[in-house]
Amino acid sequence: MRQAAHAARPLVVGVPYGTRTRLHVEAELARRGWVTARTVAEAGMLVVCGEPGDDLSRAVQRIWADLPSPRARVELPPMSDPARVAQALDEATDRLADAQAQRRDAAERLTRPWRPEAGEQAHGEHTAHESAGHEEHAAHGHAAHEGHEHHMGSPGGLRMAGRADDRDGLKLDRLHLPLGPVLTDWPCGLIVETTVQGDVIQQATVKVADGLSRGGEGSFWDGPWLAATRGRRIIRGQAERHRAASHLDSLDRLLAVAGWPAEAARARRLRDRALAGAPLSELGPEFNRFAGRVSGSWILRWMFRDVGGAGGDVWQRLQGWLARTRTALDALEDGSPLTDDQGPRGPVSERPSANLLAALPDLLAGAELAAARLIVASLDPDVEQVLHA
Repeated sequence: MRQAAHAARPLVVGVPYGTRTRLHVEAELARRGWVTARTVAEAGMLVVCGEPGDDLSRAVQRIWADLPSPRARVELPPMSDPARVAQALDEATDRLADAQAQRRDAAERLTRPWRPEAGEQAHGEHTAHESAGHEEHAAHGHAAHEGHEHHMGSPGGLRMAGRADDRDGLKLDRLHLPLGPVLTDWPCGLIVETTVQGDVIQQATVKVADGLSRGGEGSFWDGPWLAATRGRRIIRGQAERHRAASHLDSLDRLLAVAGWPAEAARARRLRDRALAGAPLSELGPEFNRFAGRVSGSWILRWMFRDVGGAGGDVWQRLQGWLARTRTALDALEDGSPLTDDQGPRGPVSERPSANLLAALPDLLAGAELAAARLIVASLDPDVEQVLHA
């Protein structure tokens, strides 16, 4: 317990309409030097940013049931300010070191273990387990399966996998493997239901899990443009600062999924400094160094090439984000009023994130699971924008 309290490993759960809170949480974690957990098994703290709806609530409950002791849970409302975030994390740290509270929690887990509701999948349906090892979980069948029942019945309440021809004409198990809505470096609220043979996705369908508190604001990243359409006077430089932070947030996730945590952390620091109002004289040179390292990486170029299907590969999308971020930063000192509705992901009226979700099943069909994570991260659809449409 002392070790858990000294070096907490929080697992952060993003909720639609909780983006502002998530950003405050990530900034506070960076300030404290805490390392976020990549999987449930290494987490000691669950931080929920926003008020989840039914689908997300069930997913959060599954993850909480799997979190090893000692553990602490933090639930923050959508509009939490930095002071509220810091206080909640301090209180969670105290609970990790509270011997009596942890013993009570452990006793409750033994006497009242959590069970999935009738008709739900058992262990691991919408959890963060897939974040680092979804291939292994698919191989071990931690999801509902398709096809006939084995003569031995349904071990652990799970149907046995059915078989079908794969792309090489071999008979392989077909597994139903959901990705999301809770994965590290994953768009909040996104659920991708996949049918997998081996490590290849045969079919994919997409849906989104809603948050309870919308606050009437719509997408956080579309905020300045939505405010302008409602008649508020918004300075273009302020909107471009928001746009740059939006793209840096997406770059953070893509680089983290690609396995480059150092540059992902730099993108996150740039994002936080942009939102905090850092001047162009500071942001510009730092971003240029960051973009030079990322654009000059032959490993990234090799990893991303030919991954992503129609509309360009992941490498091209990465370059596009870097270029648009640089353009946005160059406009930080523009004091003219915002007069159009050109939002960070395209015109707000066109809802481009809805188009990304519509294209996602075709992009994922035939992709390996590892490539699928890269494809989703390179698109990074704004679920809040889709829900608010």
